[in-house]
Amino acid sequence: MDKQKKHLNDRVLIYAVIWCLSYVGSLFALKTLDIPKEAGMVLTVITVLAFALFIYKYYRSIYFMDEVQIKIQMEAVVIAFSLGLLLLMSLGLLDLIITLNKNDWSYRYLVPLFDAFYFLGLFISKRKYNFDNEKHD
Repeated sequence: MDKQKKHLNDRVLIYAVIWCLSYVGSLFALKTLDIPKEAGMVLTVITVLAFALFIYKYYRSIYFMDEVQIKIQMEAVVIAFSLGLLLLMSLGLLDLIITLNKNDWSYRYLVPLFDAFYFLGLFISKRKYNFDNEKHD
């Protein structure tokens, strides 16, 4: 079981890297290269599918975690989701008052912030449960 768990966690990491590479590659291609709309749509669909596959593998990996690990992951996602909503709400309200520069606050720049929110939530949750100093499965 432990070997299967490690294999599944490694696969989740691989799918995360594939998604990140497809996102950065698509972003680079769409911003700098002069490609037709159809090719841009294909790049977008590939990136969306890579992210959907990563989410699926991440969800499946939860089955092999112990209760503390599940709590840590769920709290990290809740913190990230809450901070993401807070950011979107703040930007939406600010955009009504002042016109935000779309080059600085475009959707494509918010994706890395959501990733940072998850890792911040993971850091907070691990400290809360003192996860790194205890032995777990």
